[in-house]
Amino acid sequence: MLSQFASETGITRDGGQPDNWNTTTLARDAVVTHYLKLAEDRGTVGFWSCDTVTGACCPSSGLLRLLGLEPTAHFRIAEFGDFAHPEDRSQAENIWLMIRSGIPVERRFRIVRADRTVRWIDFRSEVVLDDNQQPSRAVGIVIDMTAQHESRETIEDTLGRYRALVNSLATMEWRATADGVPIYSQGWTALTGQLEIHVARGAWMDVIHPEDRERVAAAWGQAVRTLSPYMVNLRLLRANGDYEWFHSRAVPIIKKGGRSHEWLGIIMLHDDLTNHGLPTQNDWHDLTPMQIRAARAMLQWTLGDLSALSGISVSSIRRIEAEGERSTRPASINAIRKAFEDHGLSFGDGNRVCFQNADSRI
Repeated sequence: MLSQFASETGITRDGGQPDNWNTTTLARDAVVTHYLKLAEDRGTVGFWSCDTVTGACCPSSGLLRLLGLEPTAHFRIAEFGDFAHPEDRSQAENIWLMIRSGIPVERRFRIVRADRTVRWIDFRSEVVLDDNQQPSRAVGIVIDMTAQHESRETIEDTLGRYRALVNSLATMEWRATADGVPIYSQGWTALTGQLEIHVARGAWMDVIHPEDRERVAAAWGQAVRTLSPYMVNLRLLRANGDYEWFHSRAVPIIKKGGRSHEWLGIIMLHDDLTNHGLPTQNDWHDLTPMQIRAARAMLQWTLGDLSALSGISVSSIRRIEAEGERSTRPASINAIRKAFEDHGLSFGDGNRVCFQNADSRI
C-alpha cells in the first residue's frame, strides 16, 4: 500500500521529474516507500493521496492503523469527518470541500477510532495542480498528537494552579536573571509607578526607602553569591507617593550542574504576614550556612555542642553548613535556630547574627 501511495503521488526529491537521482520510476517508488515506512513505524503518522475529481483514495497502512481500521478497509477523505469527535465536527465537516476547491487544510481535532478510543490528530493536506492549474490530486498527512496535547494540558493545569496560589498570597510575582538582575512583572508598575525599562537599567532600588537600601542590597547580593533563599522586609514607594512595608522573598531555580538558572520571587504586603497568622521575618526557618557557622563561633560551640543542644546529628549539621537549607528539612533548621536563640542569639536579613540584647531591629 505504501508503494502504491508513493507511485500515485509522484513524489521526487525536488518535486519535479526524477533525474540522475533515480533512473526509473520503480527505483524512485522504492526509495519513497522506504522513507514513508521509516516514518510510519513510529505508529503515530499516516499518509494519504486522493483524486480530487473522483474522490478515490489511497491510504497508507500507517493511516489505517492510526484510525484503528483493518489493512483492507475502504477509506475516503470525503468521509473523514465521520471519525471526528462529536464536539469537534465543525473542524472536520468541510475538509473535503476545501480540498476539492484547491485550498490547503491544516486542522487539529479529536477523532474516535474504530475501537472507540479518542485521539488528538493534526490533519494537513496539499493540493497538486494539473497542467491547466486545476486541482487534480491531493496529498496529506495525519499525525497523532495525543501525547503532546496531554503534556501541554498538564503544563497548563500546573501553571494555572501555580498562578492561583501566587495570586492568593502575593501582591506581585517577580523574576531575576541568574546573576541577580531583576525582571519585574507588570505588577511592579502598578505597585510603584516605575516602568519596567527603568527596572532593567537597575533603577529598582530608587523606590526602596533610603534607610532600607543598603540592607536590601546586601541581602540580595549575598543570596545571589551563595544561591541561598532571599528574604527581606522593606519599604517601597507606592505609586500614590506613600511608603509601605512589604516582604520580599525569592529562591534560585537550580540547574542540574548546580548553578542558578534564574530567580523566582514574590512581594507581599507586610501586614498580610502578621494579620493572617503567617510567620514574620524573625520566625522564618531559613538560616544560611554562614549564619550557622558565625553563630557557633560567637558562642564558641563545636559541632558536638550544637548537636547535643539541637538534637541534630553532627553529620547533618556539617552538611547543612556546607549546602544550606536546600538540602535540609525545615524541622532541622528550626531545631538549630531554637538552640541558638535559647542561648541569646538573633538572626536577621542576609547573614546577620547578633546577641538579642544588642540592636537587632530588622
